[in-house]
Amino acid sequence: MPNFPLNPVVPLLALAMVTGCGGDDDSPAAVPVALTCSQVTTQVLNIPGLTVAAAISVAASGAAGSAASYPAHCQVTGSINPRVGIDGKPYAIGFDIRLPNANWNGKFFYSGDGGLVGSIFDPLGTTAMGGKTNALTMGYAVASSDGGHIGTSIVFDAAFGLDPQARVDYGYNALGTLTPLAKKIVTQYFGTAPTRAYYAGCSKGGQSGMQAAARFADQYDGIIAGNPGFNLPKSAVAAMFDNQQLATVDPDIAKAFAPQDLAFVASRILAQCDALDGASDGIVNDLPGCKAAFQSDRDVPQCATGVAPNGTCLSAVQKTALKAIMGGAKDSGGTLLYADWPWDPGIASGNWTSWKTFLGTTLTPVALANVFSTPPTPSVQAFTPAAATYWQTFDLDRSFELIYGTDATFTQSPMEFMSPPDLQNLTTLKSKSKLLVYHGAADGIFSVNDTIRWHTNLRANDAKAADYARLFVVPGMAHCGEGPATDSFDAFSTLVNWVEKGVPPDSILATVSASNPDKPASWSATRSRPLCPYPAKAVLKTGASDLESAASFVCQ
Repeated sequence: MPNFPLNPVVPLLALAMVTGCGGDDDSPAAVPVALTCSQVTTQVLNIPGLTVAAAISVAASGAAGSAASYPAHCQVTGSINPRVGIDGKPYAIGFDIRLPNANWNGKFFYSGDGGLVGSIFDPLGTTAMGGKTNALTMGYAVASSDGGHIGTSIVFDAAFGLDPQARVDYGYNALGTLTPLAKKIVTQYFGTAPTRAYYAGCSKGGQSGMQAAARFADQYDGIIAGNPGFNLPKSAVAAMFDNQQLATVDPDIAKAFAPQDLAFVASRILAQCDALDGASDGIVNDLPGCKAAFQSDRDVPQCATGVAPNGTCLSAVQKTALKAIMGGAKDSGGTLLYADWPWDPGIASGNWTSWKTFLGTTLTPVALANVFSTPPTPSVQAFTPAAATYWQTFDLDRSFELIYGTDATFTQSPMEFMSPPDLQNLTTLKSKSKLLVYHGAADGIFSVNDTIRWHTNLRANDAKAADYARLFVVPGMAHCGEGPATDSFDAFSTLVNWVEKGVPPDSILATVSASNPDKPASWSATRSRPLCPYPAKAVLKTGASDLESAASFVCQ
């Protein structure tokens, strides 16, 4: 990583890295600044390759208790390492840094990216906060990146995949470059270095969190990785398989399963698995138990000949397609290409369906063709016939040639720049940091079973892995939220308590998000549950009867 020199005009205190702990009190305290906001310029910071586009004073906004509210602060935007790519386009790693005016708590927070990035994602730092606050409001200096390129959409613009360095920046280098750079800017602004550094992100931001744990753990005291796509190229291949399976039901794959069809399957899953944890409450806590208890061939009725699916049965072709999808993408020889998926009632959520249909035919083919393949196929763009042809004709037997491929131009394979190295042996993290991972059991794009496999391997390699890395599976939750789940939880405070107070996270209190469209009508709006560190699961306490309260459950 670059070693950016500090500006010699900054007071001597700025040159000394503060290594003491952040203390048990997270309440912000007034910290004098060494620079005013207007003084944060390219010339004053004096960091090679850095351009400050603007440094503006932003007034406080929003009502307290809202994740979108924020205090008065200095917003610094700019870029580092400008260059021209092999495609002739300008590139740089863009950033947005928020510096609290009078309530800095002495700490740094990196807010993770998302999608195909190309713009600044969540500069306030809301990920894993439970939807009620953000890192800036809590007094943190917050930084976010555009992933090393500017795009027209964080969802559908994958044109940067034609430039090798832009691929690497997106995969991990933007994170690795901006983290020490942002810390140096924070240090110069306040005249003292951050005492703690944290990262939090979900989805692609979860993948970046795992990159932080594997490549940059020396830069962080604590890391949150939500629904992490650390094998993202493989999951994109799996989406091509899923598309092809759904197309056997209906060429318009959005029509392959009606909402009532998936709701029926969810009801059959609950019939076999709901009570395995001692409570019939619409939540499947015991994933291994459910894998043994639920058999789709036996437990999902097939419609009689001539009878259309009507919410009480599935057609033969529907059953075959869904079983194949949940069993995991395979090539023609039966080799598993990514991971299988748990039978969780959250498959009835709109979030799950969107990833398996709309985004599976728009975002995923574009990302796979342009970013996760060597060589790329630039003709594949969202909402074009080329994208449809791509997934319809995708050769699964050649998928690993693409995602593990290199050539004279693209010297790092997609799996190399997207997948964190040696993730089963987090040596630096073990000695320096803590990693908290959460993953929804009904994620439709990144399989929780892949994350469980990683976690199992880590524990097998180190009997003391729970001292520095823990996984929390969220039953029913889809991709980063929603689903019939208690999908709102403050994982960040849990992480800070672990890092700064030495309190290991033996559970996290979760409730139902107020905006969750999938909350069953029978659930209380205040339903709560403990999320448990895997492989522990929430089990109903002996004699407990209140199924709406976390107090009725214990992790075991």
